[in-house]
Amino acid sequence: MNKKIVIILSVISLLMAGLYSCKTDAPLTTNEYISRVDVIAIDQTDQHADTFGYINFREAEGGPATMIDTIRLKGSRSYDVQLRILDEANNPILDLTDSITHMADKHLMVYTIDPVSGLIQNKIQDKDSHGLPLGLVSTWQTGDSGTAGYLRLILYHQPVGKNGTPTPGNVDFEADYPVIVK
Repeated sequence: MNKKIVIILSVISLLMAGLYSCKTDAPLTTNEYISRVDVIAIDQTDQHADTFGYINFREAEGGPATMIDTIRLKGSRSYDVQLRILDEANNPILDLTDSITHMADKHLMVYTIDPVSGLIQNKIQDKDSHGLPLGLVSTWQTGDSGTAGYLRLILYHQPVGKNGTPTPGNVDFEADYPVIVK
């Protein structure tokens, strides 16, 4: 082989190796595709667990939900609550919960409960690396039996400027659940 060709191939090989070995993760600026959010509520009294789903494959286009479970809880109880966040449009289904937890510094789950008092009191248990709330794990205290209302969950994507409020960033997913405390 010609000496020039060997040198050129060596240089090309080194450049290619350098390009692939110096790969860096690009900052996450796009929203996750979320088609399902499950609320998993475990009654602290009897350890009974219930899962309440919300499915919307067209959420990104503003389409209506295709399935909404009513959250049914017992009155005057405490619940350990975890959220499971899925992309069911993918095959296999992607569980995004761990990914969002891993990127807690860029996400915030906000709970809006109507009526404000008496239905559910929510306390977020998980935090990001700066001590700000994430909101995938919480504790709920229900009010008296016979109350009803709505729970709105909004997952905010906050790649820059997360400060514990929903102001920075944009919405990854929004789900409205009817709630009955019986």
